[in-house]
Order: sequence, then C-alpha cells, then structure tokens
Amino acid sequence: MNKTAIAKTLVIQVLLEAGFVPDGETRVSEVRIPTVDTPCFGSKSGGKIAQFGGRVRFARPGTNIKATVGDRTTTLYCVEGKGIDGVRGIAVCRTRDLVAIKTAIESVLAHG
Repeated sequence: MNKTAIAKTLVIQVLLEAGFVPDGETRVSEVRIPTVDTPCFGSKSGGKIAQFGGRVRFARPGTNIKATVGDRTTTLYCVEGKGIDGVRGIAVCRTRDLVAIKTAIESVLAHG
C-alpha cells in the first residue's frame, strides 16, 4: 500500500470513528486541459484529458455535514440548499495531515 492509500485509509477511519457513514462518491468529470506542449487546443485536439471527481464521500447522520476524501485533500462541508450554491465549505486539509483533519472534525462537531 502506498503513502497516499495509507493516508486516505487513516482519514476514513477517523471519519467513521466520528460518526460519519459512507455516502457514495462525488461525480466524475472528464475535461480537456492545456499542457506545456499544447497550451492551445480545440474541442478535439491539444491538451490532455483529465479526470476530476470520484472522491469518496461521507455524511454525518442527523446533520447536513459531509466530507470527501481525495488523494491530496480532505474537505468538510455543509449542504444548506440545492446545487453548488447550497454548499458551504468548512475546512480543506491535506489528506496526509491527520492532525489538522482531526482538529477540523472536532471543531465542527463541537459547534454544530
């Protein structure tokens, strides 16, 4: 198991211990992004295809608090309405920074 997988596993364990439950994954999108070799591109050429999303999502039952765990970042947020306008960010931490993640979770649970 590599360092990234270990970090994600530890974060998931912390979330589960804090009462979060699995809640699917975030939507996956494929987009064409520019590269150094091909900074300009049309709809079918240049750049490269990149995939975003597919992060593991967790929810805390009885609340509107959710979390996503990715390779680089872990995000805590509240869903207060529909669509992207209804999402309020709480904290974004490096997935490898377990101390910061635990602190953010403890703060969220203490206040809300």
